[in-house]
Amino acid sequence: MTEVSVTEAAKNRSPHGGRAILSRYAAVLDTVAQASRGLTLAEIGERTNLPQATVYRLVHALLHVSFLAQGERRKHYIVGPRLLRMLCAAMPRGTIRQLAQPILDRLASDFGEAAYIAKLEGNEVETLAVALPDGEKLIFVQPGRSMPFHAAASAKAILAFADDRLIDDVMAKPHARYTARTKTTEPEIAADLEKIRQQGFAVCDQELDPGIMSYACPVRIAGAGVVYSLGVVGAADRLGNSPMGEIVSSLKTAAQRLSTAILDDAANAPAWSAASLGGANGHVAAQL
Repeated sequence: MTEVSVTEAAKNRSPHGGRAILSRYAAVLDTVAQASRGLTLAEIGERTNLPQATVYRLVHALLHVSFLAQGERRKHYIVGPRLLRMLCAAMPRGTIRQLAQPILDRLASDFGEAAYIAKLEGNEVETLAVALPDGEKLIFVQPGRSMPFHAAASAKAILAFADDRLIDDVMAKPHARYTARTKTTEPEIAADLEKIRQQGFAVCDQELDPGIMSYACPVRIAGAGVVYSLGVVGAADRLGNSPMGEIVSSLKTAAQRLSTAILDDAANAPAWSAASLGGANGHVAAQL
């Protein structure tokens, strides 16, 4: 290769060229995100002022990585599940706490038990916020504690709907026995996860701590999967004697309300303030 051709190739690989390509991808994503019913290739081209061939190439690349998806209408494109999941997962903790707190307060008041929201953080599940009923002083809270996927209701409700990579990773690790009721073998854990998928909620009945019981429901965010879970926790001899159907029904309704609130807020992601981002530092992980 001659010196001239080498120089020319280097120019084509320059950071400026890379930024130009990324700007085009960003323009397509911005444009599609503003159209809730989706856009055709022609409409994307008109709104971005990009050549049709370029739009075709960009859209199909974004489809390949699930940043875009095909909508219900034929040949219309919408924001994809991977991008939605990233956006919801990246929401500041302070924002999630603000959205969840009124819902948690209502659950705590209705059932007289502690209510909580948990989040998948990498390969761990952590508690983001807890609400206590009036007069309650005792809650099992241990700052920084990670919730075990095979024992805690909050973690099981998330793992049951996780991708195969995370499930395989969890299954491959040893599972500690916290109490006589802890499920530790792969068949036991797999059966428990399947049951959770079928019934739509998880139970921890003294599997993590003696005398403590909790229920948790996944917070299903349309197109984004499950990043959060919502639940209640209390003494097993008290919570175990409460009507399970009533608790689960209320949890599922609350989870749907939270899902809607998260999606609505995610649609206004640019409005996240520096203050709320700063408030995302630090967390309390509850023993749920």
